[in-house]
Order: sequence, then C-alpha cells, then structure tokens
Amino acid sequence: MSRTLSVFQSLWAMEDLPWRAPARWTLAERVERIASAGFAGLAVDLGARQAPAAKDLAPLLDGLRAAVFCFFSDDAGLRTALDYADAIGAELVVGCGQVFPPDVTTAAGLVRGWLKTAAGTPFQLETHRYTLTNDLGFTVALLDAVPELELAVDLSHYVVGNELPDTADERTDDLIGRVLARAGSLQGRVATRGQVQVSPSFPQHAPAADRFRSWWTTGMAAYPGDDLVFCCELGTVPYAITGPDGEQISDRWADALLLKSWAEELFAATERRHP
Repeated sequence: MSRTLSVFQSLWAMEDLPWRAPARWTLAERVERIASAGFAGLAVDLGARQAPAAKDLAPLLDGLRAAVFCFFSDDAGLRTALDYADAIGAELVVGCGQVFPPDVTTAAGLVRGWLKTAAGTPFQLETHRYTLTNDLGFTVALLDAVPELELAVDLSHYVVGNELPDTADERTDDLIGRVLARAGSLQGRVATRGQVQVSPSFPQHAPAADRFRSWWTTGMAAYPGDDLVFCCELGTVPYAITGPDGEQISDRWADALLLKSWAEELFAATERRHP
C-alpha cells in the first residue's frame, strides 16, 4: 500500500484573517475555508486566544479530521487536552511539556508518564521553545532514552531559539537528522535565525525556505508509517510580523496554501524516489 500525506491547517493560524479586511472570518467560516481549500483536517491549539469550545467546533468538522495541540505542565493539563480531543473526535494530541528537569533521566521519566496518561490516544511531543524540547542536543538525548517517543517536529523553534548557523554545519545537520528520524508529524513554518516566522513567499527568504523544504523532504522520506500529517501553522501575532501601522505584512492564508502545495510537491517527489 502506498503512503499518503495529510495536510492539516492550524485553526490558530486562521485568527485575524482575512488579511487587511474590515471583518474577520467567524469560526464556521474558518472551518469552511479549510475544508474547501482541500486540507485533510485542522489542528486546534488550546492555548490560542480564540480556541473554540469543543461543543462549538465538533458540529462544524463534518468530515474534516482533527488534531489537538496543547501546552501543559502536569498530568491534569494533559488530561484536559485528551478530554477535548475525545469530545471532537481528534486523532492526535500534540503536547508541549512546559517542565524543565535538570537531566535527561528525569525528563525521560516524565515523558514515559505522559505516554502512559495518553495511552489509547496517539500522542507526540512537539519541538518547541521554552519547553522540555527547547535544546536540540537535550532533545536528541531524550529520544535515545525513550525509544517509543514520537515527535511533532517544528524546526522553526530550533532555528530561531538556538540561532542555528545559516549554512551547513556538521553538528547541526546530524542533530536535525536524528530529530527528523523520529518525526511522527511535521509542522510547516519557515524561520530565520532572528525571526520564528517569515513569509515563505518573500524572495529574500528563499534560502531559508529552501532549507526547510530540504528538511521536510528528509522527514517525509524517513517517516515509517502509512499516513504522514503535515500541519501548516503560520500563527497570528506575535508570530506574524507587523509593520509600523500594526498591520501584518503578509497574507498568512495565501502563505498557508503555498506551504500546502509545497508539502504535496515534496511528498510526491519523495514517493517517486522511494516507491
């Protein structure tokens, strides 16, 4: 059986859209836009300012698949996300653990506990700044300690958070490769050393976009499962860059559609090379 790619759109990334319009899309309009654009599903970030109640979102999905993203610092926070996922029929929970243990052994014990709490629901730990996975080297050591752990890989946080070199670097390339080898899903955002989210359509960001496209291709090729989720996650402010008038300088919806097309293109090329 051939592998498939399922591109999701972040519901948080739909906030404050459409771009430079006098009125914002309602929740129902956001979901409808995601569905009509051909996304396979949507991701709900429970930390978003406009995260909907499960009872309001569930009736709108109508065939769209769903994932739940969350920040948590204890089992109670994780259980809240799991309950939300159950209420909307989500297939995946992606967690950002906001705890900072002093060593990998302690961290591994915490992660095993989270996996036990989430038993029965697919759970992935996200690579995210100011969380357990903040440091690239520490994350790789954690992967060695917990072989059953899958990651939701968002490399933008490592690029800006660790100020990774702009050019090829042996240490960086090795660590990134080891992270991508454990990717259970990928997140779509392009970053530079100074900005966590830049418009992939701006010509000055072409080198950064090419770098991320290469990384995503590596992750796609390494993915061992049948269906890979790639989530476009171009967030609103403060992730989105604004000008002196306070307005965002790029159309995040147009950029999300561009990321979707890139992901589909890269995955198709990967499948042709690795039938």
